[in-house]
Amino acid sequence: MLELQRPDSLVVRVVSAIRAEIESGQLPPESRLPTEQQLAEQLNVSRSVVREAIAQLKADGVITARRGLGSFISQTPAGTVFRFPQQNGRRADLAQMFEVRLWIETTAASIAAQRRDDADLQRMKSALQDMQDNRDNFEAAALADVEFHRAIADASKNDYFVAFHDFLRSQLASARKTAWENSASRFANGSADATEEHQLLYQAIADGDAQRAAASAEAHLRAAARRLQLELPATH
Repeated sequence: MLELQRPDSLVVRVVSAIRAEIESGQLPPESRLPTEQQLAEQLNVSRSVVREAIAQLKADGVITARRGLGSFISQTPAGTVFRFPQQNGRRADLAQMFEVRLWIETTAASIAAQRRDDADLQRMKSALQDMQDNRDNFEAAALADVEFHRAIADASKNDYFVAFHDFLRSQLASARKTAWENSASRFANGSADATEEHQLLYQAIADGDAQRAAASAEAHLRAAARRLQLELPATH
């Protein structure tokens, strides 16, 4: 019998309950999922909630539909889509996202310093120039910010990191614009500090200094978090 465990939104709770059954082996790959009505009765929720949960699991690659037969656990029951965990139905925590960036992007900057080529450096320089030219246009500056960090990701020469960076980028799009706005309105140097942080990071990568690149990336991310009124914990 399926049981709900977490006090999240109903859809999230149903998704979690089904995933728990898969992880426990009660619903192995290729097995048939109970019907919407059966799940609704077992979990004491409406069929519309079950339907929405199943739709999410299908989108994530956890469940597949077979015409006329129903829904089945896929051959890759862990799914093929990454999602941040939800807390009480809210979007992922921004501070935790920045901490993940801190862990990952410092390493990426270090690797980029060792693997970057001339084309990578030119992309970074162009993004820096766009940031400078659009320092009063927060939306354009934020897009240039994204392009700069995307160029660093590409310079790592690791497709998996690039894919994760792109996913994370979509989660932080509005946060980057807010950070540029806050720089201009709340800090004495306006957006100059953010521009300088990017310049220092670029120079370390251009110089091929892996250790300085990692330190510059960390300094920038901590400062960017502070511009959003977030204080990241120490990592060492």
